[in-house]
Formats: sequence, structure tokens, C-alpha cells
Amino acid sequence: MVACHGDTSKQYRIGMSQCAFDTHWRLAMNRHIRANAMQRGNIDLIITDGQNSNKKQIEDIRWLMAQKIDLLMVSPNEADSLTPIITEVYNQGIPVILIDRKTTNDSYTHFIGASNTIIGEKAADYAGMFGREGSKILELHGQRGASASLDRGTGFNSRLNEKFLHKKFTHIGDLYCEWSNTLAKQKVTEYVKNGGEIPDIIYSHNDDMATGAYDALMDAGIDPLNIMIIGTDGASGENGGIKAVMNGKIDVTFFYPDGSEEAIQAAEDILSNKTVPKNNILSTVQIDDNNAEGLYGQMEMTRNQEERIIRQNEHLEQLMMTVSTQSNVIILVISLLGVVMIALAYISKLHNEKKKSNQILNEKNAEINAQKEELESQASYLNQINEQLERNKEKIIGSIRYAQTIQTAALPTESDLNYYFNAFVLYHPKDIVSGDFYWYHREVDTEKEIHIFGVIDCTGHGVPGAFMSLIGVNLLDQIVKQRKIYSPAVILEELNKAVRAALRQEETENNDGMEAVLCKIEKTATDSKIMLTYEGAKFPLRHYIKSQGIIKQYKTSRRQIGGKFRNIESIVKFEDHSLEIHQGDRIYMASDGIGDQNNYERKRYTSVRFEAAIKNSVQLPMTEQRDYIWNDVSTFMRNCEQRDDISVLGIEV
Repeated sequence: MVACHGDTSKQYRIGMSQCAFDTHWRLAMNRHIRANAMQRGNIDLIITDGQNSNKKQIEDIRWLMAQKIDLLMVSPNEADSLTPIITEVYNQGIPVILIDRKTTNDSYTHFIGASNTIIGEKAADYAGMFGREGSKILELHGQRGASASLDRGTGFNSRLNEKFLHKKFTHIGDLYCEWSNTLAKQKVTEYVKNGGEIPDIIYSHNDDMATGAYDALMDAGIDPLNIMIIGTDGASGENGGIKAVMNGKIDVTFFYPDGSEEAIQAAEDILSNKTVPKNNILSTVQIDDNNAEGLYGQMEMTRNQEERIIRQNEHLEQLMMTVSTQSNVIILVISLLGVVMIALAYISKLHNEKKKSNQILNEKNAEINAQKEELESQASYLNQINEQLERNKEKIIGSIRYAQTIQTAALPTESDLNYYFNAFVLYHPKDIVSGDFYWYHREVDTEKEIHIFGVIDCTGHGVPGAFMSLIGVNLLDQIVKQRKIYSPAVILEELNKAVRAALRQEETENNDGMEAVLCKIEKTATDSKIMLTYEGAKFPLRHYIKSQGIIKQYKTSRRQIGGKFRNIESIVKFEDHSLEIHQGDRIYMASDGIGDQNNYERKRYTSVRFEAAIKNSVQLPMTEQRDYIWNDVSTFMRNCEQRDDISVLGIEV
């Protein structure tokens, strides 16, 4: 039997907006909340998965509101982004309980959670007490901007600086792993592979990332037993943090209570019009070799009991459905017998009225035939309209196809690029014509030879984006070919002025613009060196150094071309950056369209995966590398509709 508390005659519907189901700690929280709700007997609980997305969690909360919930519980993904929607719910008179993370204002009924700052301080105390003097510390962060990650990092580093400054610890790096075991393993593997200093202490903002770091060190042939690994959360279960302490994967973790039992109790009190405090700060406990096994046994007993409650409740609901079905069958049989009796009583009367009904039916048939003829006439007219619309559609598509021919003619060909370099172009417009374009110009005089390349992404795609791209091509031709300006920084500055003037942005509401990356390759007749100068508007430059076998990414200016964000120009300038390149090196320029593509699971391809595709294919000839990258993107998208124009330009010196 499921135990009940309070007045179960009053049923309540509670919505729980969970920020993600991606860690063992949050999955355990869901189980705890569900089991505690079932024990009450009068709570209908709905839990949604925000998938670590602010947008998805906002959509989830609006959906829960449509389900007519009596109370909302939320574990926010990021405080700044979730505060407006949570305030909206609170202002509608619906009680709001925040779990684990607060919003940026006081528009909530009750908060339950441990202090992430205190947990960070306790982790620092452990590191300070048991860490060797001069230890090097690597810190694994959760999601950027998440209050839990910010507070745990602040508490840890502030306490080390205040209390253990004499031990001369060194902070050697920060890796952002989004709370993920898999991403932590990948990031630590890359860190070690790229020559990062081997840490003496790893402080992880949750246990999943801590065990990911342990696995990465093992795979790299580094003994983790020589490294102190500190986790956070102390979740139960076979893959939780407590088990990791017992198995020796991490040295210590700090229990972060999920507040599930307190949340259900607070919800029951609030819905019963009882007074609850504004905040309920939960305490933490250190879990190490001394107490891990005992705590694990206690939590496993609790988990087994919760799972038993959930199974019993599901079984009870199934029995109730069976009883309800049987009752409905009995009622149906009785109803059918009644209908039969009534039908027999009316058969005689219906027979007598048959002739009259037939006469009425004939009149109706005549009316229906007339309506049928009218409908056939209307259908014929609609077919004519559809045919005209189809012809108009074919004309429009034909015009756009012709526009594609014009746009293609304005772009450099691969043969132009391959005359002096080994190069490839990966160019896939979203809607026939593109808001992206790539540009190339070669200038030669008696002293030097200059090549200028660029990839530019204009506002929009399709026909509007194509118009912008043609403006961009024309302006670059004027700046470089006619005015002989070869500095990437000056070219971008002049392009910025020209776009604003061309679109009259000082006088109108037009706010269109461009993002770009430009580079200049220059070789003099008397010098064997080949110099590359680059600058960009938001887009990075990627450089494969053949002699070292590595790929470097160089950031560019965070300004954009055009638009009305003029205030940024006073503090951010376009500046040229130079580096020496050698035969066999490769340069990659790309718009952000390739990283923004998504699949049916609403996951983005990301610039990280794009760089991985470059690394995996950098030994291939250029045309084969282009095919490899496009095949990787296509496989990821799985026929999902393309979201944006894609442009990638690869050049081998």
C-alpha cells in the first residue's frame, strides 16, 4: 500500500521543470521527487526535461502552465534566462518552488538547496589540508553561466587564496565540460595530448566530470593515484559519486542534497495554505573512504524503497484501470439491452413512416445532386487557380535559379584558387542562392606577390542574403582591386563604412550586416619567408602547422560589418595579426553556418565537431578532405532540413 498524508480528497497537479536528465544526480532527484509525491496519494506529478537548453526549459514551463498546474517546481538551467518566465508564473498567483538554483529576483515562494559556495569552500579545505605544497590545480567547470558552477568555483578559489596562500598552489587551467562525463573525458584527453601540465589536484564541479577525468588519465597512461581528484554531488547508484569514492576513482566528494523530500513537503504545506520560510538552505557532508560504504548502503536502501513505491503505485494504477474497464463493459451491456428494447418498440412506428421518409429522401437526393453539380463547378475553378499558382511558382524558381547563375559568376572558381594553391571550396546555400560568399584576389608587382582570401556571411539567406552578398562582392572589388588596399584590418574597416553608406543605415532602420574572416598571403622576391596577415569580424582563422602536426585557431575582432552597433567601435578596433607559414601548411576559413546545423534530436553540429573533422582528414588531399567534412556534416544531419548557408574555404600553401 502507498502511504498517504493529509487530506487526499483534494487532488493537486504539480509541474516539475528539470533543467536536464543528463547526470546521475539529477536522475536520482527525479526518482526521489516522484517517490515522495506518490507517498502523498493526492499529487499528480509531471516532470519535464530541459535538455540543458534555456529555450527548451522555457517552452516546458509554458507547456506545464497549459496543463493547469496548481504549483510549479523548477531547477533552473541558467538564472538570468529563466528569471522572466518564472516571474511571469509567480505573478499569475501560482506558487513557485526553486530547487538547487535561485533566480535573480525574489519572485518565488520557496527556495530549497545547499550552498554551492560553501561546498566549494569545503573542497578547498580538503585540497589545502592534504595537498602537497606547490601543487598544480586543474578545475573542471559545469555549464558556462550556471550559478552552481560559478558559486562552486568562487568558493573553492576564494578559500584557497584566503586560507592556504602559504602552500603556493598554482591554478593551471579551466575546462568547461557542461556537467558531462563524456565531454570531460574528451576535454582532459585533449588537454594532455596538447601538452598541458599534469595536475596534482583536479577539482571537478560534479562527480560525472571527475570520473571522466579519471578515465582520460588512465587512457593516456597517467596513474590517477598520483593525482588528488575532488568531486561534488555524492549521488548514489552504481555510477554515482559515492561508488566512485569506494572504487578509488575519486578521493573525496561532497554531498549535494537534492531537496526532493523537502520540496514535496513544502509543496503540500503551501497548497494547504500553511506558512513556509522563503529559503531552506540544506547542509552538506564530506564523503571519503571513512564513510562512503556506510552512506552508500543507506542510500541504496532508500533507492530500493523508492523504486518499490513507484512500482507499487504503477501496479495499483494498472489494477484500477482494469477494474474501471470491467465496470465499463457491464454498463455497456446493460445499455445495449436497453437500446434493443427501445429499438423494438419503435420498429413498428418506423415502418409506418417509411413511405413518408422515402418521399423526403427523394427530395433530399435532388437537392444533393444540385449541390454536387455546384461543387464540381467550383472544383474545376479551383483546379484552374492551382495550375496558375504552379506556373507562377515555376517562374519564381526559374528566376531564383538564374540569380544563382549570376551569383556563382561573381565568385572565384576553384580553378582560380588551385592555379597558385591546393584549395577546396565547400559551398552549400540553404535556399538555392546564398547569403554567404567567398572572395579571392591576386596582386603582383616587381617586389612582391599578394593573395587575399575571405569568407563572408551576410545577414539572412535566400534572395535577401544573395542581394547582400552581391553588395559585398562589389564593395570588396572597389576596396582591394581599385583602391589597392591590402591590409585585412583596413579592408574590414572600409567595408564597414561602405556597407553602412550603401544601406543608408545612419538614416533608416536597416540593421543588416556581415561577419567575415580575411587573410593576406604575401611573398617577396628577395625573401624566402611566406607571411600571412589576418583579421576578422567574429569568425576565427584555423591554421594547420604541418611541421608540428597540430591545428591552431586564432580569434579575431568581435565587431561585425555594418549594423547599428556603433558604440562597440570606440573600444574594439580591427587590427592586423601576422604569422609565418610554410610549405604544406593549411589555412581554413568558414562561416558559422556549418556549426549551426542540427539533427532531429535538436543537437547542433558545433564548431568543436567541425574542428575534429578537419583534424581527422588533414592528411588527405584537399578535395578528399572537402568530401570528408561534407560527409561528416550530412551524416550528422541525417536528412534534417539545412538551417543556414554553409561556406568553408581550405587553402594549402
